[in-house]
Amino acid sequence: MNIIGPDALVFGVDDVAACAQYLTDYGLDPVGVTATGGRFEAIDGTAVIITQKDDAGLPPSLGTATMLRKTVYGVADLPALEAIASELGKDREVRRLPDGSIEAVDDMGFVLGFQLTVRKPIAVPAETVNAPGPSAQRPLNAVAVDENAMVKPLSLSHVVYFVPDTAKAEAFYARLGFVCTDRFTGVGPFLRPAGTVDHHTLFMIQTPPFMKGCEHFTFHMA
Repeated sequence: MNIIGPDALVFGVDDVAACAQYLTDYGLDPVGVTATGGRFEAIDGTAVIITQKDDAGLPPSLGTATMLRKTVYGVADLPALEAIASELGKDREVRRLPDGSIEAVDDMGFVLGFQLTVRKPIAVPAETVNAPGPSAQRPLNAVAVDENAMVKPLSLSHVVYFVPDTAKAEAFYARLGFVCTDRFTGVGPFLRPAGTVDHHTLFMIQTPPFMKGCEHFTFHMA
């Protein structure tokens, strides 16, 4: 199942204006933002979506303090989307939404969406590195990066969940082709889906049930 990684994280928040200001200050581009919410995009189109926590269109809360309502994964093509729907349909409801995406709930209660990925190609210069042996990529004493470049988030990298049962949670994502790339002993697994070479797009931390939710998320930067 060719899942690439998270395309978007959806939050129901209690102060839309403050969250919008924070996400804009962080460097995400506001798209279609109103007083009740909006989308904040990285360079490749991945995003954080916020709306008021009592918005009737949001998936239900996890019943804890977390404001995360949905994790939306991007997939490479329609066959991948149908394979996910088929696998999850074996033991849970899979909803087909008007935009062509599908939605289901994982074994910990997190709402997941799957869609054809919105990710666009990124064209930014890489850091030039000199090492013994190969020809030099930059002159002596030249700074390796552009110190005046605008700092912008390039792509939504990963999300971390607090979960009450990491073994059960990991087994669910294994059904979708995620593999464990690393393990924090006594804490939880780092998981990578099939469509990326990133170290992980999901990490899970064992916690008491009342803590269940989003621990953090992050973007790749230039």
